[in-house]
Amino acid sequence: MIEKFNFKKNKSIELGDILLNGQGVGRLATCRYGFFPMSYNGCEIIAVYNLRKLLGIARPLSEIAKEIYPYGNSFSGLFGTWPSALRRYFRENGIQVTELTDYEEFREFFKGKKYAVISFWNARHIFKGLHTVAIENVPEGVKVYNRSNKTEIPVIYTDIDDYMDSGRFIRGYIAVS
Repeated sequence: MIEKFNFKKNKSIELGDILLNGQGVGRLATCRYGFFPMSYNGCEIIAVYNLRKLLGIARPLSEIAKEIYPYGNSFSGLFGTWPSALRRYFRENGIQVTELTDYEEFREFFKGKKYAVISFWNARHIFKGLHTVAIENVPEGVKVYNRSNKTEIPVIYTDIDDYMDSGRFIRGYIAVS
């Protein structure tokens, strides 16, 4: 029910034809997921949107949120989307990914790939919440999209270990196409 209301609202918000960064600023912050603004809980939806855009199979953010919400929302969006729910979204949309929950395996496999979505704890304990981002291997290192609420441009790290560690990693989906 709420996803239909949010779909109508989100559909009317012009986000442009760009990769999304800074979920807490601008028009993106006014989009809704569950009972909350995406500035609070939209990182998984934004990560999927960015991955699709990077893969050249873009789809409106409003449609992605509407599709994932019924099976992926965590307590009406209070905690965003269950990271494991992205598996179903990718499968149902024909997006080939390799899902890994071990950071060392993820690191090694991602070295030879271009794009991924990763979920991780904001700190080494769960009480600081989690975040999900799309990442890209680039010549300078790893480019992270939607790095934080207020960061409106992608951030480049020399490598994945400068951004992530095994104590915070939850799961990653590496695009295989």
